[in-house]
Amino acid sequence: MATASLFWRGFGALQVAACAVAGLGSAAVWAECSRVIVVPAAPTGFNVKVVDDVATGVYPDWLREVGRKAGCQFQFPVVPRARADSMLFVSNQSDMLLPASQNAERDQKAQFVHVVNLTPSLITLHNAPNVPRDVRTLLSRTSMRAALVRSYSWGNEYDTLVRDLIAENRVDFVNDLETIGRLLRLGRADFTILPPTLLYSALQLASAGIQNGEFRYTMLAGLPRSKVGAYLSRQTLNPADLDVLSAHMVRASKDGSLRASFEKYYPQDVVAADISAN
Repeated sequence: MATASLFWRGFGALQVAACAVAGLGSAAVWAECSRVIVVPAAPTGFNVKVVDDVATGVYPDWLREVGRKAGCQFQFPVVPRARADSMLFVSNQSDMLLPASQNAERDQKAQFVHVVNLTPSLITLHNAPNVPRDVRTLLSRTSMRAALVRSYSWGNEYDTLVRDLIAENRVDFVNDLETIGRLLRLGRADFTILPPTLLYSALQLASAGIQNGEFRYTMLAGLPRSKVGAYLSRQTLNPADLDVLSAHMVRASKDGSLRASFEKYYPQDVVAADISAN
């Protein structure tokens, strides 16, 4: 994986190449975005797949289609999820974070574009007894321990729940979804909270796979659907590019293309249980 400095030298070369292409009569391709848009790609199951440093999956595929219609091109440097967050919200080394769930802290730092609703569910082994069905009951079951992915957020209510669990020393934070599955299977954690599509895809891609009926997905009262979309940097993008990207992504979120991208990678029943239009 290239270092940040090498990436930015390469990124500058891409910008020069873009200008050259425009000058050679391909201006229509660059009519909308003023330059290549940098979108870090952190492997996230089928949502963002990385093979040989090439990003595909639900969101990169969909974003490329958005770009084709909008006249924008995207660069996907491959990084861990925590670094993808930092590149947008801390170091201003990227232009977009996708996918990302909306929360109040992030809204202060970047512009959110809502494209889909996901359902963060309580995920346990299928044979787990007396599974809680609301946040209050989950908090009262002090013997139940969580495994959660570091830096993930599914909205303000989720963040509040996580803070309460941390205060009770009931959380193990991990770096990836495959580790979540391993901790649940080993009995070292009792539950996680994720949209079903994420855990499904991560374990399908892992060597251990996933068995039908292995996990139980329970909607928790008090934990609403999570607004998911893209955060756009106000520091690195000019106002015109912000407007173009936002408008085209909102339009594409309503035309069925994003759901079609999900159904390309997930069974229809998993999509139906998790995804709703914005």
